[in-house]
Amino acid sequence: MRVYITWKRNMDNESYKKYTIQAKRGIKGEAFFETLISDYSLPHRIVSPKDVGIDYICEWVYGDRPTGILYAVQVKTFSEQTSKPQFIEVDKRLNGLRKFRIINQNLTIDERTLHYWKGLGMPVYLFAVVQTSTSTREGEALDCYYKRFTEVLTTQAKQEDFDFYKVNNGSAFMAFAQPEERRLGFARDLFIDLMRCSYYKGSISYISPRTLGLEQFPEEGAVFGDLFKEYHENVLRTYAKTREFLERIWNNQAEPSAASDEEPVGDAPSK
Repeated sequence: MRVYITWKRNMDNESYKKYTIQAKRGIKGEAFFETLISDYSLPHRIVSPKDVGIDYICEWVYGDRPTGILYAVQVKTFSEQTSKPQFIEVDKRLNGLRKFRIINQNLTIDERTLHYWKGLGMPVYLFAVVQTSTSTREGEALDCYYKRFTEVLTTQAKQEDFDFYKVNNGSAFMAFAQPEERRLGFARDLFIDLMRCSYYKGSISYISPRTLGLEQFPEEGAVFGDLFKEYHENVLRTYAKTREFLERIWNNQAEPSAASDEEPVGDAPSK
């Protein structure tokens, strides 16, 4: 009996030690993420007694102007000894950032969480903060990577087909891969993912990339043909429904109706 109690106490101590290390690592990772993006985003921490699958709702900021553009983030932190990012290439075709493959089972998002993310209706990113073997005056060095999930949530694409992009250079956030020209980088991906969300909802409305500080793509009125091909059924469905309803109005066959919880348009009550 005494042997069992001693064994259980040792196991409890090991489990507690492991939990403490993971908790400290997670706190450092989230603090690094918040500091890293603070020049370009306002991170709003999601506090909940349950794991809702999202750690932050972030608002993009360019200069001193909050833009009202939101994106969701989940942050995972781990050691380079556990999963060392493997460099693939510089993605010259898309965002100009360095692409990495990171193999870690904790970076696979389950179907329940994906379903929840899909309902958010905004771009979603998985950020991986990695403790490196390099030391600094402040302690362990950290690097930050992100994976885009908007295409996974709005098409038949699989998360396994996407890799991570390194988005920091030391303590600097690579909002633009070409900062002087304000092109490429995370801002480019955020803009395209905003367009994906819009097209997925059946709308081809355009957000000016200048709102994000991005000097790339037309300033207004553009339609992305490749995105339209991916979401054409959604757009055509919205167009057909809108056209049918407008034709009925023009032919005096229908009038816009109030929602079920609204009062119909008419004479206002006297009191």
